[in-house]
Amino acid sequence: MTLARAILLAAGSAQRLRPLTDAVPKCLLDVGGRSIVSRAVSILAAQGITRITVVDGFEGDRLRGALTSEFPPDWFDFRRNAEYADTNNAFSLRLALSGVDEPILLLDADVLFDAAVVRLLMDDSRANRLAVRTRGALGEEEMKVSVAGDGRIEDVGKRISGRAHGESVGLAIFSAAFVRRLLPVLERRLVAEGRVDEWYESAFLELIAGGESVYAIDIGDLRAIEVDTKEDLEEARRLFS
Repeated sequence: MTLARAILLAAGSAQRLRPLTDAVPKCLLDVGGRSIVSRAVSILAAQGITRITVVDGFEGDRLRGALTSEFPPDWFDFRRNAEYADTNNAFSLRLALSGVDEPILLLDADVLFDAAVVRLLMDDSRANRLAVRTRGALGEEEMKVSVAGDGRIEDVGKRISGRAHGESVGLAIFSAAFVRRLLPVLERRLVAEGRVDEWYESAFLELIAGGESVYAIDIGDLRAIEVDTKEDLEEARRLFS
């Protein structure tokens, strides 16, 4: 699969990290001398991915300025989720996928990860795959996954602890065919059915239930952490300092 586009979701206001995020998106918080999002974009570029759709929202102009001052502006296709305060990441993903008909690497902008995580995802030959950590404890807030014996994801959610094999770490690769099927599902769920506050995993699950295969890619001991709380930020700074 030729992979040239990444989708980076960065619209949220990160209320659990206030006052650190009173005036800046959390992806601009410093970890080890550079911002979370700067680390992510640098890793993508090292893998040859420099077409990046960024969905911003809270303090979006500040994020755009930071990215275009550090990297070539023509790398970015910025889209604004003006309703970030009342919507979730499925809404942002719908905005990002409009007009896209190619394979994508999807990542949340608040995730720090080893470059090897992206290489692991890209090296796998299966059409649709999601990076999963199977080691370590699972907290209430983690997006958990259950996996069939052949590696296919059966369920994703925060409340499937009894059946969970691990947690999604916020990076995935999807084929052009999956993307073409995903956008109308998002449109229906968000627009026609008004589910604007749901996670994008709900749309993935609908496609999986309809016969699409998404495989879990175990990242093993590679580092990846999503920053939602001050405790997460402290741990990220310990891991990536």
